[in-house]
Amino acid sequence: MKQAAAILLAIFFLLPGMVSADEKIRGKYEVIGDVSKLKGAKTIKMLEFFNYSCGHCYKFLETSKKLHSKFKDKLHHKKYPIYWGNQTAYPAMAFYIADDLGLEEEFTQELFDTNFKLSINIFQPKVIRYLAKEFKIEKEMHEGMQSAGIKAKTDESLALAKKFNANETPTIIINDVLKVAPSITKGNVDDMTANLEVIFEDILKNQ
Repeated sequence: MKQAAAILLAIFFLLPGMVSADEKIRGKYEVIGDVSKLKGAKTIKMLEFFNYSCGHCYKFLETSKKLHSKFKDKLHHKKYPIYWGNQTAYPAMAFYIADDLGLEEEFTQELFDTNFKLSINIFQPKVIRYLAKEFKIEKEMHEGMQSAGIKAKTDESLALAKKFNANETPTIIINDVLKVAPSITKGNVDDMTANLEVIFEDILKNQ
């Protein structure tokens, strides 16, 4: 019995990051921070790294509304557009320009629809110009594309994505502690959203 107790104590001290059963947050996720920081959390800070050519991101654009509807002002959702390969920064820059004008949600939906419903390459500057004309924000879009501040925001998105190893999209970071991505639910975005709901409920369970 003494030997068993000694082994258990050794395991406990060798694994300081272990979470006790009563502290374990339900759901599927990767732990990337100090789980103890979630204790007593009153709000959820959800960072979303997304790409405009990502089908999972397009789906999450719709399913994430369920999370907003359920958790309301307890959920703070911040989006970070990222891009890679031969893709250009134009859609990401357009995201921040539209956001400054209070049009991010509508413009993001239009960009996604243009890509997936019309099969048009939205990483072309002429496509962004056309959509800006439709939204009657041509001047603001043109000036924003020359703005150092807008470029800094797109650079920050890429830097944060690198920091959190957001190698797939959408990658979700919860309170800088937990990480969730589509692969964790085998690519099923509905299941990923349901999984996020369970995680959020558990974090906020004492509120």
